[in-house]
Amino acid sequence: MTKYKFPWKETPILYGEDAIRFEKEMERVDNMSAEERRANAEALERDYQEACKLIKILI
Repeated sequence: MTKYKFPWKETPILYGEDAIRFEKEMERVDNMSAEERRANAEALERDYQEACKLIKILI
C-alpha cells in the first residue's frame, strides 16, 4: 500500500502570545480603509493582467 504525501499539515491551535498576535493581525486586516482596499484591488488586477499576458506569450 502506498502512503500519500500531502503538502499541508494540520492547523495548529494557538495559545498565549501567538493567539493574541493572531487576533490583532485579524483586526488590522478588517480595519482597512476603502482607499486601501481599492488600492489593493487595483494592484491585484494589474498583476493579474500582467500574468495573463505572460501566460499567453508562453503558450
